[in-house]
Amino acid sequence: MYKLKLSFFALLLSVVLLIPGCGKDSVSPEEIFVPEFLVSTEPVTVVTAAEIRERYPLAAAMVNQDVAVLKVVYNTKMGETSLRASGLVLLPNHPQTNLTILSFQHGTIATQDEAPSAYKPVGNMEAYVAGTLGASLAKGYMVVMPDYIGYGESSEVSHPYQEKASLATACLDMLKAVKELAYVNQININKGIRLLGYSEGGYATLALHQAIEQESNVDFNVEASYPAAGAYDMVGTAQWVVNQTSTLPSPATSFYMWTLLTYNQLYGINMPLESVLQPEYVVAVQQALAAGNPMSAQVSDNPSELFAPSFIAGITEGSNTPFLAALQQNNVYDWKPNAPVTLYHSEGDHIVPFLNATNAKAAMEARGATVNIISLGDLEHQAASAAYIQAVLPQLLQ
Repeated sequence: MYKLKLSFFALLLSVVLLIPGCGKDSVSPEEIFVPEFLVSTEPVTVVTAAEIRERYPLAAAMVNQDVAVLKVVYNTKMGETSLRASGLVLLPNHPQTNLTILSFQHGTIATQDEAPSAYKPVGNMEAYVAGTLGASLAKGYMVVMPDYIGYGESSEVSHPYQEKASLATACLDMLKAVKELAYVNQININKGIRLLGYSEGGYATLALHQAIEQESNVDFNVEASYPAAGAYDMVGTAQWVVNQTSTLPSPATSFYMWTLLTYNQLYGINMPLESVLQPEYVVAVQQALAAGNPMSAQVSDNPSELFAPSFIAGITEGSNTPFLAALQQNNVYDWKPNAPVTLYHSEGDHIVPFLNATNAKAAMEARGATVNIISLGDLEHQAASAAYIQAVLPQLLQ
């Protein structure tokens, strides 16, 4: 089994031998400081190559090695508030070469058991299956999967769903904690990293990509990012949503409502629910919010039946300036990435419309970026997540 230097982690809250950079064999006694981000790490399990092949038979031939799984707790912030967050790190059990960080941002989850650090075969099993597979590839990846704020160590906080700043910060701070972890445990890692994620994870991937290139390019260099099915154009997506008059795949409207409720609170809009939703859904949503789980509310899957006509008009006509300003602030497509971006999306997606991929490509290319779109066919949003993993694997082997 890959043996962590657990004695070092007993000292992390006081003093450890740590210097900037990774891959050095020794440190000078003078170069001692308290890690800024890493708080603790806990071995979870070791998964054999045989078991990984059973979990993902379609990629059995690509599985190269056993994988060690670790839970990491680290320091981060939400706005000006400091807090501890958590995530999962998966890496080859016996790394033979420098590892490349593969930051894998998870999609929308509704329960704590689905968080990567829980590492359970529940929900869409991104960490349990796809994350483990990524760390087993011969290319040599250290897979990093942040829980985000609101899950794992920070479960006392409501998850700020589809909020650009908090997603980017939580993901970037975990990467910084992992860099510290790698040095303490003498794991050689490359500066170049890769990013991927589906749905909310696709959105978080572009938010993280932007944050690294604009705030942390001394620590990391994005080689490429592979976001999928994300609502990168929040304004365009909202305008598309409120003009849908038919039943959408469940739980589409719950996702939209969760986003609006998050922005309503975070940005101090404080619009009464009666002004956002049709009257028959107000009480159910209030109860779900009080219980801390907006996704538990039973609401119509038809946006025209769920949202109040005045709210629909305000988003469509541009008169609801507070909400539109919040949506605009959370767009993640209108900037120039230096590293190439490959956008994966299904043209049959009726939860996160394909316009997000085309709008992102057009806006980024207009600024001089290199952007490609790979279609996942005509699948619905949930089904296309599996197609995404199959489609992105060849890129990860290069």
